[in-house]
Amino acid sequence: MKSKVNLPILVISILFIAFGCSKQNESIETEPYIGKPLHIGIIGEEPKVREEHIKFTAIDFTDLQSLEHYDAVFITKENLKEADKAQYATVYNNSPLPFLFIETQKGYVPFISEEADFENYPDVDSGFYAYLYDSKSKKYWGYGLYNDIVNEQNIQDAYSRIFDTIEDL
Repeated sequence: MKSKVNLPILVISILFIAFGCSKQNESIETEPYIGKPLHIGIIGEEPKVREEHIKFTAIDFTDLQSLEHYDAVFITKENLKEADKAQYATVYNNSPLPFLFIETQKGYVPFISEEADFENYPDVDSGFYAYLYDSKSKKYWGYGLYNDIVNEQNIQDAYSRIFDTIEDL
């Protein structure tokens, strides 16, 4: 009799352990961007993307005065401190191009505000990997990673969604 009572408890315990301790999915299969070819100016290291029809051109902050050849400008994490200088806020706010700020914990506001200071601006607990700011529409978009997991596949998915937004703009 005692073994019959323990069997259901044993089965339930095994199922609980098997399903309760299962690992979260680390990434998800998504489609790459298939829209028109885009030419992106980038300040920093070029990201690895799935799309072959996306062209990146390395630029620096002095090139921000002449952007007519690009569809957008990306600024990488290593360059965010420089990107915060007040003189560039005018560029971000008056450019016909969207700007992507990659891996910023501060959001997009310190970049578009001449008064905000990147170093002293509070972190934004948004979970976003990157922020795209478009001065024409005065809108921004935040792009997160699947399950907040930083890996190549999730980053490439984020870039595909960013390219979709740029094409729509």
